[in-house]
Amino acid sequence: MEQLSITRLTTDQWEKAQASITLFWDIVPSQAIILRFLSNSQNILLSAEVEGVLVGQAIAYILDRWEQEQPMLFLYSIDVVENYQRQGIGRGLIAAVKKIGQAENCSEGFVFTNESNLAAKGLYQSTGGKRSNPDDVVMFEYELLGD
Repeated sequence: MEQLSITRLTTDQWEKAQASITLFWDIVPSQAIILRFLSNSQNILLSAEVEGVLVGQAIAYILDRWEQEQPMLFLYSIDVVENYQRQGIGRGLIAAVKKIGQAENCSEGFVFTNESNLAAKGLYQSTGGKRSNPDDVVMFEYELLGD
């Protein structure tokens, strides 16, 4: 594979962030929303490129905790263009997210996936993730705006 480049995007790179989010999320967030997101040091948006072509992204958050001094790292989303999957890009993104978490003194990191998502489970296990509460994790969502 050609040279992989992973970058944590900043407010100066809001257009690249917009392109990345649009590619993987099928929405076009405004410049204001992207700038707000990127200006918060607790928010992480990584861009993965091969030969200048956007091929992946990771979104993560550093979460403060009340029960201990160190924050924790929440890997919210990792996405790789289909033609580039299984070439180490996901591993590279996770390694970069973990490195940021270590630099921010995070005590641990976590990520959710579905039992049926075998590719994600394999990626997380291969990058050192350990499954916790194997049959006990259930997620509920709340709609907070509107009824």
